[in-house]
Amino acid sequence: MKIKMKILAAIAVAATVVSISAARADSIVLYGNSEQPPKAWLDGGTPKGFVIDASVEVLKRAGYDVTVTLLPFARAMQKATEDGVMAGVFFSAERAKLYDYSAPLVFDEVVIAVAKGKDFPFDKAGDLAGKKIGLQGSFFYGDEFTAAVPQLTVDGDTSPSLRVKKLSAGRIDAALFNPGKTAFVNSLKEAGLSADDFTVLPKPLAKLSNHLIVGKNVAGGAETLARINKAIASASADGTLAKIMAKYEQ
Repeated sequence: MKIKMKILAAIAVAATVVSISAARADSIVLYGNSEQPPKAWLDGGTPKGFVIDASVEVLKRAGYDVTVTLLPFARAMQKATEDGVMAGVFFSAERAKLYDYSAPLVFDEVVIAVAKGKDFPFDKAGDLAGKKIGLQGSFFYGDEFTAAVPQLTVDGDTSPSLRVKKLSAGRIDAALFNPGKTAFVNSLKEAGLSADDFTVLPKPLAKLSNHLIVGKNVAGGAETLARINKAIASASADGTLAKIMAKYEQ
């Protein structure tokens, strides 16, 4: 009897060790941009944003224990080449050399704002030719815009509130904001400016899909993306992702 009890105890200990190991294996770090409300930002040290909420929901459904770490965009992208996953990244062929992409998670628009009375007809990126455009230098705004860049003057920055101040002062002809009008409105509030002095052009520059990405050198990346894609399909089908987006709309 004593031998049997010892065997059972040993099995129980082994099972506990395996359980703990599995729990550790299923933990994951979610990286994101710390400076892009309402998409992703730090509010008094607390991670917030629709792409963060959507990513956490998906990762939990995929069976992960999630730790969220928000950093300046370039730093977060670098960390995602080492471990974990990065939230809310647009697809580009250049980035695809370093990262593998999930299925589309959520979508956001890139809008064009101008000073009141400075409207111009806009249908495609080529219509910006000859203009000075304010934007965040490290961002990707779609292949169509990238192709049009040689025809215009780009004024890069890292601060949407600074961008809208430049627009107000006439230092740039137009400014890009994403995600959507909400990002523009938030920038106005930070800059202390009135929406009455600006116009958002009716047609957005682009509607781009946000993805979770995994560095190509991160161990187990293919398995991680398979689990993530299954969870994205589930959260999309039952309306959870749409509800998350609706909470952030203005």
